Amino acid sequence: MQATRHFMLDAYDCNFEQANSAMVVNNLLVTLANGLDMNPVMPPYLLPYYYCDEPEDGGISAFVLCENGSHITIHTFPYRYCYFVDVLTDRFFEEERVKELICQHIYAENMQSMVNDRRTNIALRRDINSSADFGPHYMISVENLDATMESIFKWLDYIAPKINMLPISRPYVIFDRIENPEFISGMLVVAQSHIAFHYSISEKTANLDIFSCSFLDDGVVESIIEQSFGEDVQICLCARGGSKYKHNIRYAEKYNDNIRINKAWRSNI
Repeated sequence: MQATRHFMLDAYDCNFEQANSAMVVNNLLVTLANGLDMNPVMPPYLLPYYYCDEPEDGGISAFVLCENGSHITIHTFPYRYCYFVDVLTDRFFEEERVKELICQHIYAENMQSMVNDRRTNIALRRDINSSADFGPHYMISVENLDATMESIFKWLDYIAPKINMLPISRPYVIFDRIENPEFISGMLVVAQSHIAFHYSISEKTANLDIFSCSFLDDGVVESIIEQSFGEDVQICLCARGGSKYKHNIRYAEKYNDNIRINKAWRSNI
């Protein structure tokens, strides 16, 4: 059965050192996967990203793909003292317990979470304010789809520049098992964001996610999705990050020396 429960956590006023540690991020993924009995089909994939145009947007993006078309992702923004976690799973979990497990690895004073049922694709928070919220999260359901590992790879390779997102990896696509696979899962890391694709081979359905740290043109996104998959598509859009956390005050107060050096270096190019 396709994973249906989607937990989303937006965390602010977090610990800088923890959010900036690859080891901590790796251990967080392992703890969540084990604690929720999600059965990873790959080792954690971590991608430090500190060569962005705005140095304060640097951080770590990481994910792990699991059985039954599920995944865990995390994107940290240490210089903004925030991070974002997604858990898509078919397992039952208590929302507060998941938050506790996460906070044990990367402490945050302010944590906002919501859970979406992907069967109905109705998020708990649908209001969008592009001037205040951090970014959009598109949750997409597709039916009557014939897909292969190659077609999923090609779509992930194709989609990001078409919707004005910057890929910082090539697609990672994998069967959930070596013999008699039931799912094909794929992930593309995009400048501190991600695009995910989970396809059920027997049901011919897919769950897709497009999470961006900056707002996109909704019309362009919807047009590309419809061109790719036809009419058997349902799109749910929710915002990530609350309006009062758009810009973290602590970041303005603590201007990191590394950022100052990086900006000076870039100005001399």
